[in-house]
Amino acid sequence: MKRHHILSLAVLSAFFGLCTLLYVQELNAQEAKPAKVLHFTRSQGFEHDPAKRLEDGTTVSGRGLTSYFADKNIEIVETQDGSVFDGDISQYDAFVFYTSGNLLNPDDSKNDFAKPMSEAGLRKMLAAVRAGKGFVGIHSATDTFSGLNEDGMDIYTKFVGARFTGHGPDQYGTLTVVQPTAFPFLKEAGPRFTTWDEWYGMGSFSKDMHVLLIQETAGMDGRDYNRPPFPMTWIRAEGDGRVAYTSFGHGNRYFHNMENVRRIGELVEWAVGRFNASTTPNIDAVTPGAGQMPPRRN
Repeated sequence: MKRHHILSLAVLSAFFGLCTLLYVQELNAQEAKPAKVLHFTRSQGFEHDPAKRLEDGTTVSGRGLTSYFADKNIEIVETQDGSVFDGDISQYDAFVFYTSGNLLNPDDSKNDFAKPMSEAGLRKMLAAVRAGKGFVGIHSATDTFSGLNEDGMDIYTKFVGARFTGHGPDQYGTLTVVQPTAFPFLKEAGPRFTTWDEWYGMGSFSKDMHVLLIQETAGMDGRDYNRPPFPMTWIRAEGDGRVAYTSFGHGNRYFHNMENVRRIGELVEWAVGRFNASTTPNIDAVTPGAGQMPPRRN
């Protein structure tokens, strides 16, 4: 009887050991799998410094992401030419937008290399994400729209998850981390942390988002924060694809600090499938006053 018990324990131990080994191998395979990400930085509205095209065709935001992913087998490809979306986008695992203004408007491009997306190209990108690709919006990606409305909402705004409404001066802002979280940088940050940036006010939030970081508003300088706390960073499912957004990333100095870039980089890693995280909608539970906007200016 005792010998049978010992053998049973040995079999169980071997079984669980094998399961652990297979799990670790799967994680390593996910980490090792190369990914290619298209970083689109065309500005039709206000052009932020990290999205400006440099002489070599890169941007400060793109350089920061390239440095962060140097040892992670993720390649960043940069462009401000929206016609790329009319071509073969199947080669990309995800799309990162640091954009502003109307994606489709040909006017007010900031240089000869910056060109609008076509309606067909935009819809092609949205369909690619629904079919399983990833998408990450940085900062002014919510100050971006398409002019194409369906069910009373701009299709890009609905896709990214919210619309920019205004901002106050650069300042320290306190953020609450929504628990539990699968994102390593948020696990290390603790329940709340304070940092410096330009903080976006936003509205028209999608109800299907999973909020990761909450913008605390008490004591902030500016009428755009005269409201209850609201989502600042989130993820959501788009069909079989993954969409993420953060309002981090206003100035060049943000992308010179790899800990800052990590906050965006891990969203990209999630978007390309390097790890999983819950996308169960929680906006109503964790930011119940998100829909309450600041009083109108007189």
